[in-house]
Amino acid sequence: MAVAPFHHHIGGGLVTIVLLGLASAVAYGIAAVLQHDATTKETPDDVIRLGLVASLARQPLWLVGNGLDGVGYVLQFMALRRGSLVLVEPLLVLSLVVALPIAAWREHQRISLPALASAGAVAAGLGLFLGVARPGIGLPRVTAEAWIILSAVVAAVCTAVVVLRNRTTSQNRAAVLLAIGSGVAFGYAAALTAATGRLLNRGLLHVLTSWEPYALLVAGAVALILTQGAFHAGALRLSLPTLTVAQPLVAIAIGLWFGEHINTQGLAPLFEILGLGLVIAGVFALAQTPAIAGLEDGTRDTTSPHTPGPRSAS
Repeated sequence: MAVAPFHHHIGGGLVTIVLLGLASAVAYGIAAVLQHDATTKETPDDVIRLGLVASLARQPLWLVGNGLDGVGYVLQFMALRRGSLVLVEPLLVLSLVVALPIAAWREHQRISLPALASAGAVAAGLGLFLGVARPGIGLPRVTAEAWIILSAVVAAVCTAVVVLRNRTTSQNRAAVLLAIGSGVAFGYAAALTAATGRLLNRGLLHVLTSWEPYALLVAGAVALILTQGAFHAGALRLSLPTLTVAQPLVAIAIGLWFGEHINTQGLAPLFEILGLGLVIAGVFALAQTPAIAGLEDGTRDTTSPHTPGPRSAS
C-alpha cells in the first residue's frame, strides 16, 4: 500500500480536534442515558409495537437524546474531517465514562469506588496511549487499492461473525461475536466519515458524485443492525464493552493501514499497548458497575437499543 507522506502537526489545530472529539463523547454519553430513560418508560407490550417510535417521539427526553446523538455525530464528523483516526476515535470511549455519573444520578445511586477506579483506568490508559503515540492531524492520501482491500476484509469479518453467530448455541457468545462485527463496521464507518468530510474541501457536488458517502450509509446501517443483534442476543455486560473497545481498536488499525503516524521509537510501542490495555480493562470493569449494567433492563427489549458507547454513523 502506498500513501502520501504524513506530516505531524501540533498546535491550535490539534487542540481543536481533541476538543471536538471530547465534546462528541460527552454528547453521546448524555444521549445514551436520556434515550434509555425514555425507552424504559414504555411497557413491555409497547416495546414490541410498531408504533414504539411514535410513542417515544412524545417524550421530550427521547427527543433531546436523539438531538444530542446528532450533535455528537456532527462533532465527530468535524473532528475526523481534520484529525486522524488514531487521534479522534479513541476519545469516543469516554462516552461510557460520561454516562456513569449521569446514569448514577438519575438512578439515585452513589458511584462506587470500583466504578471510579474503572473510569480512572479508562482515562489514564487513554492519556498514556495518546501521550506516547502522539498522533498528528495529517491527511494521508489513501489509494484505491487500500480501500478495496480494507472493504473486502471488513465485509468478510462481518459475514463471518453472522455465520458463527448462527452456529453457536451460546447467547453470550453470540452477543460477543455480533458486538465484534459491529465494532468492525463502526470503525470502517469512521474511516468513511473522515474521507467524506475531506471530500467537502472540494465542494458538495464532489461529495455527491463520490462513492464514500454512500458506502458510509451502508456501513452505518450494517453496524446498527449488528449492534441491535448483539444487545438482544446476550448479556449487555459482555456486548457493550466489546463494542466499545472494538471500534477504536479497529479505527486505529485502519488509520495505521492508511499511513497515519504514531510514535514507534524505543519503548513507545510497549507503553502504547499498555495504555490500550488499561482502556480495555477499564471499559470491561465499568460495564459491570450497577449504574451502567442497570441499563440492560429495557435495552434488550427495545427495537432500537441506545446504550453508551462510541458511534460512527447515525
